[in-house]
Amino acid sequence: MKDILEVWLEEDLGSGDATSNSVVDNLLCEAKVTGGPGILSGLKVCMELLDLVDVDYRTTLNDGDSIKSRTTVFHLNGNSHDILKVERLLLNILCHLSGIATFTSDIVNIAKSVNPSVEILATRKTIPGMRVFEKEAVFHGGGQTHRFRLDDAILIKDNHLKLFNNISKAIEKSREKYPELMIELEADTPEQAIEAAKANVDRVMLDNFTPELAKKTTKELRKISSVEVEISGGVNSKNIKDYAPFADLISLSGLTMAAPPVDFSLHVI
Repeated sequence: MKDILEVWLEEDLGSGDATSNSVVDNLLCEAKVTGGPGILSGLKVCMELLDLVDVDYRTTLNDGDSIKSRTTVFHLNGNSHDILKVERLLLNILCHLSGIATFTSDIVNIAKSVNPSVEILATRKTIPGMRVFEKEAVFHGGGQTHRFRLDDAILIKDNHLKLFNNISKAIEKSREKYPELMIELEADTPEQAIEAAKANVDRVMLDNFTPELAKKTTKELRKISSVEVEISGGVNSKNIKDYAPFADLISLSGLTMAAPPVDFSLHVI
């Protein structure tokens, strides 16, 4: 994490903070970071960042905590130049990651209000270089993860089937090559989902199905096997209640790609 934080800090700092170097004497000062409302994420990352620039901090909070508006997240003590040069990066981390955690928490609460056992998953649609942090933010909001990387599981998608158009054989070949991995098929039609279930796939993803078609297809799949049913594509906070009652899992790219930031600010005191 230290290497990543150094790169991020260099991106913002360039050859130095020209404004602070011109205007402010580099004296000891205090500051506080406040923000909310929302679910906190990025706290541990910010602690590493503050250690990197030799700024002392105090906090009583943890990642995953729910905070109200204008909650004090950090009390800071350090040289003024160090606090000012780290201000924007620290706030960006908290705003972005807490936004993901908060949005995830909202989605999870909506879905579990109609099906307490459904799991909400984040996809691989993350900002390059940010996946570890964004996926962790999803956890802080009560969500889980789909594949973290391509080597985590087998996911046979439409492009694979364009190049190898045999679902049953694709599942068989995957099982032979990687017997330790979960095998999932992304189905564009009920027929594909049913064929995969009959081939003993571990999980079927119903991709871009309407709620009515997804429900009907899930009933058919339950007659065949105990295959897990995942819903994906076009799911959002407005329609997730239509899918959640019968789904085992629901994956949403919006958890990491569409979460609005939570507001944080830093003020010298």
